[in-house]
Amino acid sequence: MRTAFTLASSVAAIAWSCSAFEGRAHAAPQVSVGTTVGAAVTDLRLEDGPHGAFHLGAKGDVFFLRSSERSIGVGPFAEVLTAGFDTLEAGGGLSVLLPVFSSVPVILSGGAFARRAPALDWEGGLSTTLFFGAMGYNFHSSYEMQNGLFVSARYGLGDGRQADIVFGVRLDLMLFALPAIFIYEAIAH
Repeated sequence: MRTAFTLASSVAAIAWSCSAFEGRAHAAPQVSVGTTVGAAVTDLRLEDGPHGAFHLGAKGDVFFLRSSERSIGVGPFAEVLTAGFDTLEAGGGLSVLLPVFSSVPVILSGGAFARRAPALDWEGGLSTTLFFGAMGYNFHSSYEMQNGLFVSARYGLGDGRQADIVFGVRLDLMLFALPAIFIYEAIAH
């Protein structure tokens, strides 16, 4: 009984001290959606490879646990992409945001995807991505713009023997919406 009372009072004292001396945390989720444009080196595991291809995709991220530009963030991502308009790949996974410089983080992502290629049925694969670019912390909204460079490795687990390296630029979708928003606001006001 005495041990239980000591443990309970210790937990209560720790909880009180944390709440009494800590400032209020503002760790709201931060959302970002962007398009990825670049080049892909495909078919690295095939005898007639490698081949070059145009890359086009879209990726959305949600980061939790962030309260400032210097905070580490963790959260899910979802993506859809194509290599040379011959394949369709959709997937998702987990991203970790590491703030290297103020407003310029490194984001490491890893996950799984499903891929549809010519003459092949859907097959699974694994992906990893390294992003480096501009992304601060929006103190006034849950949306945060993300623009920068990325490199990605994609490894197929099926009969297609996919092994691709993709690199390019990620441009936030807000960049494409801002001119229309500016024109609307100029006309409306």
